[in-house]
Amino acid sequence: MKPLYRHMIPVIMSLLLIACSKSDTSPEDGDENPGNGSGNETRTPIPYDKLPASGREFTILGPQFYVDLMGRQRPVLPAFKATNVKPGTLKGYVKDIYGRPLPGAQIGVRSSIIGGGYSSASATSDANGFYEILLPVGNVEIWGAKYLMDYESAKAPVSLFPADSNLNSFNSTDGAVKNFVLLPYGQGRPDQISKGPYWPSSYLGAAIHLSYTLRTQSLPLPGSFPVGTIIVIKLTPLDLVHADEKVSFTIRKVIESNELYINNIPIGKYKIEVKLESGANILMRENINLKPLYGMKPKQATGVAEVTFIPGEPEILAWYGNWWIVPIIIEHP
Repeated sequence: MKPLYRHMIPVIMSLLLIACSKSDTSPEDGDENPGNGSGNETRTPIPYDKLPASGREFTILGPQFYVDLMGRQRPVLPAFKATNVKPGTLKGYVKDIYGRPLPGAQIGVRSSIIGGGYSSASATSDANGFYEILLPVGNVEIWGAKYLMDYESAKAPVSLFPADSNLNSFNSTDGAVKNFVLLPYGQGRPDQISKGPYWPSSYLGAAIHLSYTLRTQSLPLPGSFPVGTIIVIKLTPLDLVHADEKVSFTIRKVIESNELYINNIPIGKYKIEVKLESGANILMRENINLKPLYGMKPKQATGVAEVTFIPGEPEILAWYGNWWIVPIIIEHP
């Protein structure tokens, strides 16, 4: 059985709220001081209607049932000024792709010691995006890194990306510096990608899941698709979050399996069109959605609808997808 995005177990990230947080997060000598020198530059976001536009096309053959729309591409990361390592602490900065500081981001760690015990600690970034955690003694793992992002007139908890693409553990006595970036899309942890490249939680971008019934000679159900049918899905952005470009996607799927995961979609709002290769409109209806203010609108449509993405769990692992799939059932016209 292939795991669904809803396989995500509510993550053990209550760590983020556990004691040992350090609220005094003012940068010290040698740390990045906002407004001084290289590493503090910010870029002005490009208005949506001025973003450069492009298109990408995919053909999904045979039994393949997923597609990664952005692949190994990720947005250009902001610069971070060199920061001194301080023994016994983890510290760093949190920014968006434009280099703007993100106050209120939560970073959580746990330390293990001989015998298997764990201690945890966390911190929240200040107005400069700076955080600092006094580390429990032991081998330290960064478990949680999240930010509440503005999305569709609400707040969406999103996972943060380590700017050096590394979440290796370290000894608390050594200390470490770790900077984080809010990304609107991108591949998740390499171990997640290798285990489940079809899992939407393996990507920082959003996901749509199309499900449908295969037609057989013995059971030609209404609305089912004969094997070999070609459907064409188009995703056209209507608005985007933290974007440097607007990309439209066209996906041709040769039906053989009974589902398709469309993964790593840059966060925003999209027009979705689903048609047969002949141009005939395909019937769409949203499957179970526990947050109906998001997802497909209208909830039933023929050929064309709009999609916003569904924010996931309130507690999140670092560098880990946290958008629930938009579940859409399609039927042959």
